[in-house]
Amino acid sequence: MKQPRNYPKVASDMFFLQGTWASGFLGVMLIVQIIKMITSYFNGNEVNTFFTATFIASNIFMLVIGIISAVGFIPHYVSNGITRKDYFKGTIIGTIGLALVLPIISAVITGAIQLVINLFNLLINLESFENPLHEADNHIVADIITSVIFTPYIELSSNWIAAILVFAINIFTYYVVGWLIGAAFSRFGVIVGLLFIILGFIVVQVEDILLSISLGLNVPGFVDEIEIPIVISIVAILLILSICLWLIRQLTKRMIVKF
Repeated sequence: MKQPRNYPKVASDMFFLQGTWASGFLGVMLIVQIIKMITSYFNGNEVNTFFTATFIASNIFMLVIGIISAVGFIPHYVSNGITRKDYFKGTIIGTIGLALVLPIISAVITGAIQLVINLFNLLINLESFENPLHEADNHIVADIITSVIFTPYIELSSNWIAAILVFAINIFTYYVVGWLIGAAFSRFGVIVGLLFIILGFIVVQVEDILLSISLGLNVPGFVDEIEIPIVISIVAILLILSICLWLIRQLTKRMIVKF
């Protein structure tokens, strides 16, 4: 008898559960943004837009919930009769949805904030965000460290579709890396887990560089002369993410689950 497909249910569960966490994350970010804008109003300081602030902070947020996904959810689903395959497929689908919704909500909130500022003529200085990689002295170590901090970013006001897509690709990559690291720690322990942290770092850096080169954004000095069409970069990123997801599948399908 063929087993029913449970991954759509897993996908909706993961989307809404992680979406609840994302709502809390956005709520905290909004409170911080309001405090910064009040300070800007009275002191004249420049402040990043909500979209920019969320873009910067969401990388760590998605990395953390990716790790939680690997460690915390498999026992729950397996104990309730859900196969590891359905858990895997459902998590991917649910997370893709979250990776798209989070930047869209951030963009809407940013637009609403800008509308209020314009409507009441508030003297709040919203600054543009620029990746300062080219300001480094072409020192490879400095370039690498700076590229970790500043990931590819497009201003919402310049091209909102591209801005949202870059945001989504970036945070989905961080989620997959977190999921991979968490699965490695759960399956093999600390030593191998540390090696997968290095692998995750490499994946993030390659994704950042590919996007930055193709979009004409600032890049580390050691790849400054390279040109890659956007189609090639997207295909390469999808291939890298597919390999990471394949590794996650291999790590989780034989993982010992303790109830």
